[in-house]
Amino acid sequence: MRYLYLVKLERATHCGTNTLLTDKRHLKELRLAWTERGEGSYSEEDVSNTEKVFEKLVPPCNLEDLCVFGFFGQQYPSWFGATCLSSLIKLVLDELWSCVDLPPIGQLPNLKFLKIGVADAVTKVGSEFVGCKKGDHVCNELVAFPKLEWLIFTDMPNWEAWSFFEEEVVDDDQGEEDGAAEIRKDDIQFARYQMFPHLMVLDLHNCPKLRALPRQLGEEAVSLKELILFGANNLEVVEDLPLLSERLYIGDCEGLERICNVPNVTDLRVYGCPNLSYVEGLSSLQQLGMDEDMQEISSYWATGLQEQHHGLHGEDLDIYTVVRK
Repeated sequence: MRYLYLVKLERATHCGTNTLLTDKRHLKELRLAWTERGEGSYSEEDVSNTEKVFEKLVPPCNLEDLCVFGFFGQQYPSWFGATCLSSLIKLVLDELWSCVDLPPIGQLPNLKFLKIGVADAVTKVGSEFVGCKKGDHVCNELVAFPKLEWLIFTDMPNWEAWSFFEEEVVDDDQGEEDGAAEIRKDDIQFARYQMFPHLMVLDLHNCPKLRALPRQLGEEAVSLKELILFGANNLEVVEDLPLLSERLYIGDCEGLERICNVPNVTDLRVYGCPNLSYVEGLSSLQQLGMDEDMQEISSYWATGLQEQHHGLHGEDLDIYTVVRK
C-alpha cells in the first residue's frame, strides 16, 4: 500500500500502540483529516482525544508526502520533526484551528515543499519553527530547512510577527518616544544557524496582520527567485532583499508604502497597493506590471524606474498592465 487517506479522525479512539502505520513499509503518501469545524467549540475531552489519536499515528520512516487537515488539538504529536519523517518531501498542514505555535520541522533533511494554511491561533512564528531554542549552541552548526524549495503560508488571519531567532527584547535606555527596543547582543549569538539554502519560492497569501518579513530572508535565502505577497495589509515595507533574483509580485497590500533595495529582481508586479509611494533600488528590473489603478498613482516612482533603466541599458523599461481576475 503506497497511499492511505484516513478521514473523520475525531470519531477515532486512541489505542495503546504506536505501530498502526509504522509497519506499512511501502506507504509513501498519507492524508489525515478531521471533520471541518462547526459553529460550536470542542470540549476538553474532544481535544485530548484527538491529540492522543494523532500521537499514535506514527508514520513509517519511508513516508514522502504527509497532509494534515482540520486538526483541532493544541499540541502536535511528539514524532513531528523527528527521525520518522526523515524521508518526507512534501508537507501540508491545513486548518490547524487551535495550535498557537508551528511544529518544529526545520530539521527535516529532505523536505522540499511546505504549505501551512488556516492556522487561526498562530500570532507569531519564531525559533520553535526551526526547532532551536535560545542557549542551544548546537544550533550554530545546523542548517534550517536544508532542502526546502517552496514555502507557502495562506490564510493566517492573526499572524503578526515572524523572526527566526528567539530574541529577548528589553526597554531602550534612551527612552525613545516610539517605545523602540533593542535586542541583547548576547542573546542573538546563540542561534546563528544557516537557513533556506535552496528556497526558491516564498508565497504569503492573506496574512493581513503580518508586520514585517524577517531580515534573515535577505541574508540567508541565497536561492530565492520568487516572492509573492498577497493580502498583507499591515506590511509597510519590502526592502533589503539582495538575494531575490527574479520575480516580486505584490497584491492587495493596502498599507505598503515602500519597496527598496531589491537589486536583482527582474520582474515587479504590483496591484491594489494605494499607499505605495517609494520604489527604488531595483537596478536589474526589466519588467514592471501594474493594474490600471496603480498606473494612475505611480507616475513619480514609475518614471524614476523608467529613467534608471534607460540610463543603465539604453532602452525603455517594459511596462505592462496587470488584468485582475
